[in-house]
Formats: sequence, structure tokens, C-alpha cells
Amino acid sequence: MSEEPTSAVDRFRDTEYTGENRCIPCTAVNVGIALVASVLVALRSRRVAALAFGGSLLVIYLKGYLVPGTPTLTKRYLPDSVLAAFDKQSLEGPRTGIEIEAVPESESGSTPDDGESAADGSATEWETLEELEYQRENAVDPSEFLLGVNAVEPCERESDLCLTDEFDARVGRELDRDHDLTDRATLAELFDVDRRAVTIKERGYPAIKIGRRIHKWPGTAALATDVATHYALCEQTDEWTAVPRGQRLAVLEALRSFHDTCPDCGGTIALTDETVESCCRSYEVLALGCADCEAPLLEFDPRELGGENGGIQP
Repeated sequence: MSEEPTSAVDRFRDTEYTGENRCIPCTAVNVGIALVASVLVALRSRRVAALAFGGSLLVIYLKGYLVPGTPTLTKRYLPDSVLAAFDKQSLEGPRTGIEIEAVPESESGSTPDDGESAADGSATEWETLEELEYQRENAVDPSEFLLGVNAVEPCERESDLCLTDEFDARVGRELDRDHDLTDRATLAELFDVDRRAVTIKERGYPAIKIGRRIHKWPGTAALATDVATHYALCEQTDEWTAVPRGQRLAVLEALRSFHDTCPDCGGTIALTDETVESCCRSYEVLALGCADCEAPLLEFDPRELGGENGGIQP
């Protein structure tokens, strides 16, 4: 019986502008409109004003807005600096990077699909001061580390770094193994956590929740490449697992751009600029992907260009 009210509410909810798609500036503008309108009504009747304000909040909660067309008007007329401050999807792009999910303490662990409960502390381990201290004390220079373990080397024809033939072959073998990206045990190894701390989010792109952090990839090929590269580095050197895991993920992301051919279909890789629609605004990102199979590998802010060593930064 407790499920019926939820189902009834869901029938009226507009998922295009609520939940993960909610536009915070739109919500703020509409709450402001509701408040001003209620104040004017209160000049005649406080009771009616209270009912009107409560009803307006309910509509905003279910629909995402009170005044039709607010998302379009907000995107068009509010300054971009204001929209950027509220935008959950930063210039890293909506399908890559890290999102912090606000969840109740009782839900801060994983949501296992096999009845298991997450091990105590496994889901929140990333948030501890000990973890931050470990990252600070054990951080490596990515370029020096990868050069030292013979994963990259200076390119022959340009002043940059390239994958060594040996390591490129290792990554290729791991890609051929076709790791199961829906297996929580496989993903747990990538994040170095207990498998019960891993939750696979249902989105239009790969998204994995560890504690309160949701890690996102622009496409399946990008995640598959990171998993294959992780296993290749584990085989290449015992030192890889000693690198702080947050830094390991950043290195894996940067190494996606080192491939000469698409890891997914073997075609050519191209860099294009595209306009990305977020909940609140439109902005340009640079997208590295496979030209033949259109599999996205990396999306980033154009202002990040110009770094040395193929984007591998300390």
C-alpha cells in the first residue's frame, strides 16, 4: 500500500526538468515568483497566500517550474556566469568527470543487486581524512612515473610522449579480453574498493557510484579503455596500485588520448568541438572520439589545451 502514493506522484512528475535534470536557476527563479505572488495575495488573505505558496512549491517540485517556458527563458537571459555557478554539469561535460551526489547517511553506501550489504566504511572510505593524507604523501609525477615503468616514451617525430610498443600491446590484449563492464567485481578492482561498495547507475552513459561520488565516462568505449589500461598497468608494474587511486583515475583518463587508433573499432581518432546541452545552458567542449564508429573517448574544456606531455599533469 505504501507504493501507491509514490506511483501517483510519479504520474504527475516531469522527469525532463526534475531529479538529475532539474535546473537549479529555474527552480530559484520560480520559487521567487511564487514568493512574490504569495506576498501580494497575503495583502488580502494570509490563508489563501499560504495555500497558494504551498501549491506553487508542489508544482515546482513535480514539474521543475511554475511558469511555462522558464527553462528556455532562464538559459536565454541569465548571465552565463550565473548559470555556470548553478550548473551541476561543469565544463568537464555531462558524461565525464565526477559528480557528488547528496544522499542520506543511511543510503551513503551502495545499492547492491544481490541482497548484499556494503562492508562497514567501504563506501565512504574515499571521504576520509586518512585517504586525503595518503594521496598527499604518495602522489607521483604522472609523466615520470609512466616513463619509469616503460609505459610511455618520447615520441620519435614530436616533442611529446607516446605509448611504448610493449605497453600498447598489453592494452590491446586487455581490450581483446572484453572485460564485463557490468560486473561489479571488475569495476571494484578499477576503484580499489570492495565490490559491495560499487553501484552501477542507470544512465545514458557509464556512471558508477562509489560512496557519494558518481564517476562518469562519455561512453562505453572510454570505460572499457580505462579498465583495459588499468589491468595493463597492473601487469606492467607492481607500483601502479601504490599510486593514490584518485590520481590513477586521472592518469587513465589522460592516457585515452594516447591511442593512435580507436580502442573500440580500430578506426581513426578525431578531435572535434561540439555544443553540449546541460540542464541550464549550452557550451562548447572538445571531444576526442572514434571517427568511424562515433564512440566518444574524452571530453574536456578547450581552455585545458596547451598542457605538456599529452595532458599528463602532476
